[in-house]
Amino acid sequence: MKNIIYKSILSLFITTLFVSCDDTEITEINSNGVPEITLSENTVVLTEANSELDALTVTWTDPDYGFDAAPMSYKILIDTIDGDFSSPESATANTPFQKVFTAQQLNALLIALELAPNEEAQVKVKIEVVLSTVNSIYSEAVNLTVTPYPALSDISTTWGIVGSATPNAWDGLDVPFYKTDIEDVFATYVHLIDGEIKFRENNDWTVNYGDTGVDGTLEGGGDNIVVTAGTYYITMDLNNLTYTLQPSTEDIWGLVGDATPNAWDGPDWPFYPAGNDVYVTYVNLINGQIKFRLNNDWGVNYGDTGVDGTLESGGDNIDITVEGIYKITMDLFNQTYTLELIP
Repeated sequence: MKNIIYKSILSLFITTLFVSCDDTEITEINSNGVPEITLSENTVVLTEANSELDALTVTWTDPDYGFDAAPMSYKILIDTIDGDFSSPESATANTPFQKVFTAQQLNALLIALELAPNEEAQVKVKIEVVLSTVNSIYSEAVNLTVTPYPALSDISTTWGIVGSATPNAWDGLDVPFYKTDIEDVFATYVHLIDGEIKFRENNDWTVNYGDTGVDGTLEGGGDNIVVTAGTYYITMDLNNLTYTLQPSTEDIWGLVGDATPNAWDGPDWPFYPAGNDVYVTYVNLINGQIKFRLNNDWGVNYGDTGVDGTLESGGDNIDITVEGIYKITMDLFNQTYTLELIP
């Protein structure tokens, strides 16, 4: 009787094995079914001034996989012209068959490939269709000629904005300026209140500029510049000794909390966009807590629940236990942040 049962079980196992093998053959990937990729531009020159504008659209076809498939994700892979895509830079597409890159987003990938800023180079682009954790289909690579601009990691400056209209008033730490793709032309985003501002170097009055005559030109030791409350994109051009104050409608990320200059009431201490959903700022913090929020409002905010360096929507306040000047990086692409105390 036992032998009959064992033989029955073995027969059932062998039958199941063959059925499983048949299923595997049925779902075999069609090796000829690959996506075809198209670029909106063959040559792209990226500039910080156009960082928020669309720079490149990548589209691709929906191939015949050989079976009904719902891809897990689509990835755009970018490598140097001599690369073999063994370690490319990549970006995930949020919608099927198309990815639109702003200049910021594309520039971040190119800088990560260690391309020289402000120099023309060629890269290769392909699509990865991720079908499972072990199976992907790749398009043929197409070439793209690009010119990136300097990365944010290399754009901190010694210049800043001081004044009664700024978060730290006349005492500083000044709101920092950042380099642009033009030598000695700096820019920043800032939330100002009604008051006055000046530009100065090294948080010190030794070298400072104002505007005597209210004509948009800078004079050493010149008059304070009167401003009204609002969010501004401010540039300072040391080549021509000029400046601009442009009211900004861009979404601005900032720091809020009792460790920041304006505590929990704001206006928040602003971040500067680095591209690819990465933001950076330099700020003087005291003992207390901070959070990240959008446009001086609690509608969209992030904290860190678990104190593990990851960002959670509406998460816990982040404790600051050592006072000092910090470089803070917020990476919304990977939902992480870093706090670096500056010596």
